[in-house]
Amino acid sequence: MLNALEAFKRGLDVFLRWFCIVLFVVLVMLVTWQVFVRQVLPLPNQEWTEVLARIVFIWQGLIGAAYVIGEKDDVAIDFLVNKLPGGGVKVMQILAHAIVAFFAVWVMCIGGGRLAASTMDDVVQLLPISQGVIYLALPIAGGIIALYSAIHIIHTIVNPAPTVVDPNEMDLTDLQEESI
Repeated sequence: MLNALEAFKRGLDVFLRWFCIVLFVVLVMLVTWQVFVRQVLPLPNQEWTEVLARIVFIWQGLIGAAYVIGEKDDVAIDFLVNKLPGGGVKVMQILAHAIVAFFAVWVMCIGGGRLAASTMDDVVQLLPISQGVIYLALPIAGGIIALYSAIHIIHTIVNPAPTVVDPNEMDLTDLQEESI
């Protein structure tokens, strides 16, 4: 079962990575076109590119955030948690993933789903796109985040507790590689 779960996660990671890359390329192309049209070719009626760039940016940001959570590259302040004994670390990791999942389901899926549903009849100015389609990024990203959180909880439960590292035995090169 864990192998199938890991294969599913890898497939979802690859899909989300490429989806975000494509959205980013589209975003760069739209913004470049905006600058080109405004500075070089003063063409009228190109305001739609700004609106579409905002929509792409919203989707890229939310789906990208879900991908980052799946990769465990999100910001985590865990220096106090890592000082706990192994079992304590596991409990805190499970609690953190459960809180993230709760937020993703309650706020993003349920709240975002209601928002998307209530704005499906509204049309975006300058584009033939429903406002609800823009807001669909919230429940979709929330569902992905909740799914990743569940996977992280399963991995935390199944994998052995991390060992407590003695600060005197720490390799400083590890800290330098992870610095911002």
